[in-house]
Amino acid sequence: MSGFEYTVRELEAWVSTEDYLQDCVDVPKFYAFCRACKNYGVTWSCPPFAFDPMDLWHRYRTLRLYARMLVPNYPGQDIQAAISALRKEKDASWKKLLGWESETPGSLALSAGFCSLCDSCARTSGEPCRAPERMRYSLEALGGDVGLSAEKYLGQPLLWIQNGNLPKHLMLVGALLLSDGKAGCTIESLL
Repeated sequence: MSGFEYTVRELEAWVSTEDYLQDCVDVPKFYAFCRACKNYGVTWSCPPFAFDPMDLWHRYRTLRLYARMLVPNYPGQDIQAAISALRKEKDASWKKLLGWESETPGSLALSAGFCSLCDSCARTSGEPCRAPERMRYSLEALGGDVGLSAEKYLGQPLLWIQNGNLPKHLMLVGALLLSDGKAGCTIESLL
């Protein structure tokens, strides 16, 4: 059987940025992981940045975590179809986060994973971001531990495809940073 049939569960949690920084943010640790990634220094949404991520975190008071959990309807489904479904759900997650951002002055959406707006990022040719009004950073790019975030605040572990087998769920985790109405920033001001 080919394809991937699944049910989407949406999960949310609100946490103070102060608590989140204490519990889940370790910029040096996650930058070491970022340096090993193919996107490091290649996309504008990935490190290294011209700003200190801690400065960005401290501009916000609250973090609204948001996850889309894809639960397979039955075992043994096609892995490539599951990966395609993740891409589709990443777009749905993105739309929801950007919708919340547009409804909430001073907020900033954080994407589930790296930016995939452009086929090839302008950063590779030394040019500015082509879509700074739409590009966003991810939790992990800013030093956030997404696995710990999912377990601690959303009550579900991140699970991975292993040995050609789908786990009991796949999850995309993004967030919305909320200011106290005066401390937010724009992506354009950071680039």
